[in-house]
Amino acid sequence: MSKSLQYRLRSQLSPLAIAIISTFFVANVNAEIAVSTPQYIAKNLEFDASFLNVDDENSVDLSRFANGSSGLPGIYKTALYINNQPVSNTDIEFKARADNSVYPCLTRELIKNIAFDYAKLPADFLTSLDKGDVCFDLQQRLPEAQVNYDSNEQRLDIMVPQIYMLNTARGTVSPELWDSGVPALLLGYNVNGYTSESHGSSYNSLFAGVNAGANVGAWYLRHNGSYSRMDNGESQYSNLNTYLQRDIPALKARVLMGQSSTSGQLFDTVPFTGMQLASDERMLPESLRGYAPDIRGIARTNARITVRQGGQILYETTVTPGEFLINDLYPTGYGGNLDVTVRESDGTEQTFSVPYASVAQLLRPGSSRYAITAGEVRSDNLRDKPALYQATYQLGLTNTVTGYGGLQASQDYYALQLGAAVGTPIGALAFDATQARAHLDDSTDVDGRRRSGSSLSGQSYQVSYSKMISETNSNLSLAAYRFSTDGYMDFMTAMQTRDAVAQGYSPDSISRAKNRLTVTAGQGLPENWGQLYISGSLQNYWNKDGSEKQYQMGYNNRYKDLTYGLSVNRSFSSLGTSQTNYLLSFSLPLGSNEQTHTPQLRMDLSHDSSGRYGQQATVSGSTGAENQFSYGVTAMNANQGQGSNGSLNGSYRTPATALSGTYSTGKGYQSASAGMNGTVIAHSGGVTFTPYTSDTVALVEAKGAEGAKVSSYPGVSIDSRGYAIVPYLNPYQMNEVSIDPKGTAAGVELDNTSQKVAPYSGAVVKMKYITKQGTAILINSTYQGEPVPFGADVFDGKGNSVGTVGQGGQLYARVAQDKGQLRVKWGDNSAMQCIVSYVLMPMAKGSKQEQIQQFNSPCAATASANTQKTKLANNGAISPVNQG
Repeated sequence: MSKSLQYRLRSQLSPLAIAIISTFFVANVNAEIAVSTPQYIAKNLEFDASFLNVDDENSVDLSRFANGSSGLPGIYKTALYINNQPVSNTDIEFKARADNSVYPCLTRELIKNIAFDYAKLPADFLTSLDKGDVCFDLQQRLPEAQVNYDSNEQRLDIMVPQIYMLNTARGTVSPELWDSGVPALLLGYNVNGYTSESHGSSYNSLFAGVNAGANVGAWYLRHNGSYSRMDNGESQYSNLNTYLQRDIPALKARVLMGQSSTSGQLFDTVPFTGMQLASDERMLPESLRGYAPDIRGIARTNARITVRQGGQILYETTVTPGEFLINDLYPTGYGGNLDVTVRESDGTEQTFSVPYASVAQLLRPGSSRYAITAGEVRSDNLRDKPALYQATYQLGLTNTVTGYGGLQASQDYYALQLGAAVGTPIGALAFDATQARAHLDDSTDVDGRRRSGSSLSGQSYQVSYSKMISETNSNLSLAAYRFSTDGYMDFMTAMQTRDAVAQGYSPDSISRAKNRLTVTAGQGLPENWGQLYISGSLQNYWNKDGSEKQYQMGYNNRYKDLTYGLSVNRSFSSLGTSQTNYLLSFSLPLGSNEQTHTPQLRMDLSHDSSGRYGQQATVSGSTGAENQFSYGVTAMNANQGQGSNGSLNGSYRTPATALSGTYSTGKGYQSASAGMNGTVIAHSGGVTFTPYTSDTVALVEAKGAEGAKVSSYPGVSIDSRGYAIVPYLNPYQMNEVSIDPKGTAAGVELDNTSQKVAPYSGAVVKMKYITKQGTAILINSTYQGEPVPFGADVFDGKGNSVGTVGQGGQLYARVAQDKGQLRVKWGDNSAMQCIVSYVLMPMAKGSKQEQIQQFNSPCAATASANTQKTKLANNGAISPVNQG
């Protein structure tokens, strides 16, 4: 440290600040070599105490830094890294050697977290642990290894030569570190009420979506359902699914029992009741991982959007006038179109379908996916419940070829599929062929023998292609074509056909697909000319005239702060009718983008093939310290007797739930809606609320840290009971959860502010943060007429480390009692220890401490501690200097 720097520090900083900075500097210079391999440690270092600006250099004891010691022996919450990869966040005990340096006690559990290749390790590597030793000396057993502790980051790095390690992918988190969480009850809810009045008639509805669950150990029970009630209709509760699941880490898979749906990766999605064993790609590290689609549309008024798949309601919400986007559907599989219904405030409805198909199924070499399902079909469209047996398997054969196949079977039905996906320089291509056969007549003779009947068999061939051409900024994200012969039926078509034949109808009453084509593509234009996109689908049938076609084209661009776009939607039904919608939109901020809470203005001009024109202007934005308030104001005008109308919408995210509301009025109608959503979690510590809806969460416990903000999600903070819910954790991967002490009481201190956890999917993992509550004090103390040695440690009556000694004998500590004694220790023998007594200044009840209480007090030798205590009582040895 230069003399000029010393002078600036002395002249501009208080003695306490200089002491703290000096202590930090000295301690952390040695942090990285604190417990390194002995040959890398500089031995017997000497520190020049004159740099610390003390009058008596002999009063500064820096001996414990001479051999790289960066801390005191004890148990510390430590982040463990193996070869720079995070492994765990756990308590590790640090012990002292004879030279006062400290080393970590590596237990059997810690050693197990290291992915050693035991075939390449010395034969006696684990001998000491096998003999019952508590601590494992890694450096003695493997001299090439390094063990480095950073006290500032509370991070322990263990470096092991790669030759002794198993080859693992980047980002790998050992299954032994996956956390199944704590017992808990979960209730996610989405409640929305809607009312409208149009030309003297009214319409009211209520919808409540429920995602409930119970976690016990590694078993997770889940139930998804919805309640709906409408005017002139019965109240109805629909059970979407109920199931029990458990992860099997050894298989990188999950077993599920109950009601669910097949994934749809090879065959179309089929709802079932039964059992399923399926691999989960999320259990792999991100570097080894190989979809619900976005739903876009246009609403003329405050509209109710309902999304169905196979007749079941998956999602329902209210949107404001204009273009809408739904991109938060729960994954429901890779096959089976989504049917979207838009119900306007004036009672009119429009429907359209969104293609739902998978991309080419390429996998890395050696990687695999599989799913085995056994049960019965669950569908309201079938009178019976036919059996379902399905198995699918995908395997990465080489770096460019993936093979896949599957089998579906039921009573009088089977389908066998084989295919391959190939990665080529011109794009990823997948081709598969499916052979299916269905026996349609299931009647019997009078004697009970089965009567031979009609059967249909055929083949289906599918080609899918995807390619991104970075040179031309082109992205053909999906192009899939399927051709089916006249006798081919997929599983659900076969079951519906059998059901129709059993009721006396013709097999042709159920449509059999012939051609199906889906395309989604985007093209970036050069020199900032914007982006073009197109998507479309075509389907026709063997036994039904006409075809179903729809496409969407659009153009988007930006000029400075102005964003604009043009889109065209056109659909054709098999009955020969068609409809076309055009939308021209502009958007720009009403102010500087650099300012917070800048409102956004959007203007839309729409036209459709029925001759309707419309203009719309919307101002929207958010406000609040954490953007907890959002709002929107819309004015619209349209021809064909629609006239002018307007709407208001707003939402407020409270710490417990999210509230929303809308109101609109126009010529001959008015409508309003109100909603709330969030999650309630019951656990051993009580009940905790959150405005977010998430299945995998962290339950943070920090008693005494009420008001502290948690992680990066706005509005997440420690509640009055000491808990908070952190949503949207990534399962099977390390998630860092941190606490910002800002907002806590002045007398609260956190032992650590950050932890990491890798939860199971669906887990409620508990992360406990230890808080210390007490009063911060600063004591100017002397021992035998001289300042207490710099760097000495301070302990309370229970032996807990509560502070340290800074420059000039200034002792900083945080105490929990109004009066007591503190032990100051700068060596092991009694001559290097003393006792300081303190009594806090009285505070008015309910008042808040604004300043550190500061005292003058001598430090008495330990042998005369009782005498000193008596002098304290009789003579008032403690004299106040400053108090707050």
